[in-house]
Amino acid sequence: MTRRLILQLLILGALWFTVAHLADAERLWAVFRQGRWGWMLAAAGVQTLYFLALTAVYRSAFETVGVPSRLRHLLPIVCASVAVNVATPAAGFGGAALFVDDAARRGQPPGRAAAGMLLALIADLAAFMLVLTVGLVVLFVHRDLRLYEVAAAAALFGVVALLSLVLLAGLWRPQWVRTLLGLVEAAQQRIVRLFPGRQRSAASWAERTALEFREAAAAVMAHPWDFLRTVGVALAAHLIDLAGLYLLIIAFYRPVGLGVLVAGYAMGILFWNISITPQGIGVVEGVMTLVFTSLGIPIERAAVITLAFRGLTFWLPMAVGFSILRRLRSFAAEVDTQTTLWGVRAAAALTALTGVVNVISGITPSLPARMAAIAHLPLVVRHGARAAAVLAGFALLTLALGLWRRKRIAWYLTLLALGASLISHLLKGLDYEEALLAGAAGAVLLSFRPHFQARSDPPSVRRAVSTAATALAFVLAYGTAGFYLLDRHFKTDFGLGAALRQTLLMFTEYADPGLQPVTRFGRDFADSIYVIGAATAAYALLMLLRPVLLRAAPVSAEKDRARRTVEQFGRSSIARLTLLPDKAYYFSPRGSVIAFTVKGRVALALGDPIGPPEDALQAIERFQDHCLHNDWTPALYQTLPDYLSHYRAAGFHVMHIGDEGIVPLVTFSLEGKEGKTVRGAVNRVTRAGHEAVLHEPPIQDGLLEELRQVSDDWLAMMHGAEKGFSLGWFDDDYIRSSPIMAIHAPDGRVVSFANVIPEYRLNEATIDLMRRRKDAPPGTMDFLFVRLLQWAGGRGYTSFNLGLSPLAGVGLHGGAPAAERALHYLYDHLNQFYNFKGLHAFKEKFRPLWSPRYLVYAGVTSLPAVVLAIIRADAGDRFVLDYLQDLWPSRRARAG
Repeated sequence: MTRRLILQLLILGALWFTVAHLADAERLWAVFRQGRWGWMLAAAGVQTLYFLALTAVYRSAFETVGVPSRLRHLLPIVCASVAVNVATPAAGFGGAALFVDDAARRGQPPGRAAAGMLLALIADLAAFMLVLTVGLVVLFVHRDLRLYEVAAAAALFGVVALLSLVLLAGLWRPQWVRTLLGLVEAAQQRIVRLFPGRQRSAASWAERTALEFREAAAAVMAHPWDFLRTVGVALAAHLIDLAGLYLLIIAFYRPVGLGVLVAGYAMGILFWNISITPQGIGVVEGVMTLVFTSLGIPIERAAVITLAFRGLTFWLPMAVGFSILRRLRSFAAEVDTQTTLWGVRAAAALTALTGVVNVISGITPSLPARMAAIAHLPLVVRHGARAAAVLAGFALLTLALGLWRRKRIAWYLTLLALGASLISHLLKGLDYEEALLAGAAGAVLLSFRPHFQARSDPPSVRRAVSTAATALAFVLAYGTAGFYLLDRHFKTDFGLGAALRQTLLMFTEYADPGLQPVTRFGRDFADSIYVIGAATAAYALLMLLRPVLLRAAPVSAEKDRARRTVEQFGRSSIARLTLLPDKAYYFSPRGSVIAFTVKGRVALALGDPIGPPEDALQAIERFQDHCLHNDWTPALYQTLPDYLSHYRAAGFHVMHIGDEGIVPLVTFSLEGKEGKTVRGAVNRVTRAGHEAVLHEPPIQDGLLEELRQVSDDWLAMMHGAEKGFSLGWFDDDYIRSSPIMAIHAPDGRVVSFANVIPEYRLNEATIDLMRRRKDAPPGTMDFLFVRLLQWAGGRGYTSFNLGLSPLAGVGLHGGAPAAERALHYLYDHLNQFYNFKGLHAFKEKFRPLWSPRYLVYAGVTSLPAVVLAIIRADAGDRFVLDYLQDLWPSRRARAG
């Protein structure tokens, strides 16, 4: 479906350009009809030979690096690569990944195939550079060589040099090749990803492929004549392409000199390779036409020659390539995904563009000739249409954001606004260009209808409808009574019916159909109707585009199902926290569970999917779809390293956010120099008469109340409130059901405690809450953790998880992303606000092994919202207000 949509978009663009330049199009059509069909058919035959020759270039290059291929196998891939490079944003990597994956499916080494693809590209460009040199000389002799043409040629020469260096780097700098192949692998996973069962590990693939690439580069250096043969085949292909262009020139004009032919061809192919638009769309057509015109060919005939040449060398092969992609089932699904994604974004951008055009068109005068053609229409209709166009423009600008988020209700409203735009443009001044743009945008939206599935919040939608209805009823009563009773403030003598019509017109169309207040009170009254209408429309639109809100807690059946799944498959320090009551649950079809909460538009999951490991990738992708359906942005917090390849394959970004400290209990000891600090603290607390007691659940009421006092004292000392989401909180049922390690003073009073929580499938112990009284003796927490470690070792656990050390180890390696380096800066400079380094130093005393934890998020633009969602989930929605309330008394105390 999406392959047809690409063609439909191109057809709509051509249709719009044709209508906007109707006179020019008629002249071009007249020239085309005068063309000689025999020469055109001959040109089509020559272009068929050209594609066979181009395929031979790839075959020769692949044979040079030891990848045997056949023309009949490669020819469909050549055409399909043209379509892939247009349909996806991955530029040249899309087509390259297509060749590499095809070789892999035929059992050939993908690294050698990548080297062969690069060799074919170098040979093709090297051969073209010979043609380009001749073209530049011709333009220079005719004194028609432009600066931008020289710059483009220099850029192409630089590209060839760079590609040659990449090929040589296979021998001299294989690590550079590994980085480049990582880009190809990313494009392959995003564009031509195979079925889940055939997924490859990115790291092992890069290593293996880099080695194969090096072997292929050595083969090229060992057989230079084979490379020269490939360049010769590429030069023959360009000469055939030149012959096809020459036949088209004869078909629509007359024979020209070799210099004119080569110059036009060279500039067209140059900008095909250099242009920032996909495959040079629009740029090649313009440049070739200008060059031919400057060399003496009439502009209409130059344009027809160029369009016919592009039709045979690009547009027709692209259409064939889309057809071939249907049969390449390993590619089709992912190409559809990418074209759908970018198609939806293009539809949103086209809607926003239409909105801007509406606003500009509404505030600029129409052409006098067109206005004369509709002079018979009433003035109120033309003025109302102009106001409607502007209002529809503002609505389209607002709705474009909803379309970007795939909102179904935004899709419906946008179609209504586009319909209103189309009609209003015709009524206000026969502006058929703007009307066609609105119609094209509507056609694109209709084509993408199945992909706008994001729901709005049902109660908010009902509230929007009821608010609009209530506001309409109020304004009708308010405006009708006002105009009827206050008509002395206007030049019009309103009857009851006229007052009702006037109010309805102002509320719905925001038009000014000759209303003339004679007093300031009259102007204020009329303005109040506009204000009420605008406020109502804005509020209703906001409610209609609101994402789905989580209002109800999971039902008992969902809780029981989540608990059973976590107990069977949980294997992390936060597995138990997924069962706390602040979580909602998503269940995959194969039984995995993802615990999450929704803050704003972010669906924030705690940890990885919990379930069968073989279901992890599908669970991640289904959770993405679930979030998309509800207009949520997915993110996963504190994930393990195990599923990073799955997240990246699903299109997520990954950020290192800290390390968990895991103490191997077999080797833990207080002996020796390293244990001196902790050993001294433990000895002091022991001599003071304190002892550690493990209280098994259920915790009795008396002890529970004493633990609550310790917790309250801790919160007051820390100037904070209970956290949530990735931490537990002092809840009676939660604490009562947990084993409690408590430190008792000599008088039996509890001075500190920690609750132990299970990790289920891991033979590892961990804790959640750890709290102490303000007057607890120094070293109490060291004593508490030592006794916990000793107790866990005695119970047969192999390790003890100390929990996350936020930002520890983040951004330290040389290739760290910019976001991780920014987090490292915060770790170094914000210690006065949160004691990151102190927490890490405390855990470091127990000599743990550090295991990385990650934040998985949808993209860079979503990161601020994700960070805010984490803060809201952990600290509560009132965290800013609570912080200010806590800060104000302390400042006032210091001031006093």
